Amino acid sequence: MAQPLFILVGLLLAFGFSQAKLDVIADTEPVIVKPGEKVQLKCILQIDAKQLQVKDFMIQWFTKGRQVAEFDTKITIDKPGLSLSEEALKKGDGTLTIASATVEDSGNYRCYLTYKSDLSIKSLVLKVDDPNKPKEDESFEFSDTVLTKKVDKVIDWFGKFDAKMDELLKETKKCHPQGKATPAK
Repeated sequence: MAQPLFILVGLLLAFGFSQAKLDVIADTEPVIVKPGEKVQLKCILQIDAKQLQVKDFMIQWFTKGRQVAEFDTKITIDKPGLSLSEEALKKGDGTLTIASATVEDSGNYRCYLTYKSDLSIKSLVLKVDDPNKPKEDESFEFSDTVLTKKVDKVIDWFGKFDAKMDELLKETKKCHPQGKATPAK
């Protein structure tokens, strides 16, 4: 169980992702709906729409191990019934809309929001409650949600660590102008 966490952390470090600078609004509690209802999973960059540079904004939505929607200068939807609003995207709003939720839509969703060189990853849980379906053991879903929150904390910590490393690098450059190293004595 811990191995996927180490792989995720390793990948984040290897690619140098920093997510400490983006302010993103997302659903923190599970979104619970009935079959057939319209669902909106929020992932919104908090930025003044006048300052947003759309060419530097990208959003990707994943569920069940596959990408289902993306905006990177154009909208790409890989699952029927899903949509992103082009007008909302121009304002930094990457809310994923499910036109008519089904029980199969239930699960964990991840929103990867990139702006300029910063990344924010938000996890959301969707539960489509079918009143005709017998209740299942929810302990697995709870542990999955707890694990997702812990992974989010680790990602946040690495974002802060990355920002601190950038700060230390700037301070080092001040001490050693023009990138010249001081010889050891």
